[in-house]
Amino acid sequence: MMKLGGLLKSLAPTIAQAAGGPMAGMAVKIAASKLGLPSSTTANEIEDLIEREPEKAIIVKQADEEFKNRIKEMEIDLESFKVEVEDRKSARDAFATDLTPKLFSVLTLILYGAFVLMVTMMPHDQNDETIISLVLGQLSGILGTAAAFYYGGSNAKK
Repeated sequence: MMKLGGLLKSLAPTIAQAAGGPMAGMAVKIAASKLGLPSSTTANEIEDLIEREPEKAIIVKQADEEFKNRIKEMEIDLESFKVEVEDRKSARDAFATDLTPKLFSVLTLILYGAFVLMVTMMPHDQNDETIISLVLGQLSGILGTAAAFYYGGSNAKK
């Protein structure tokens, strides 16, 4: 019986290389899934199966290609994330000495507070709820954007 790295390394070099590293779980799960095995299957069990049923070697090669493609996708995601972070960082650096965004944010906060105060002080029958909702929504959005600019926003998955 061949040890891990022999048979698996020749059939699926990317998966064999990942075995024992931080991506081992993902690599073995992809191969196990392709072979119709449970997700708890180990790399040695996959090698044993290939030794018993050599025709399954093609499936392992396909799993290796799929794993390779997933790694490439993850690298692209990581690169785009790095670009986004650098872009935000450079924007904050560029506006660090400019008072315009700060004044705009403070003005929006004051307008928001004043509008909420005005709406709560007015008698209910004079309030047009549609316009109030529209203005509060706009001001809330602007405040959220300003807060994200200064304190960082979330990185939602696309």
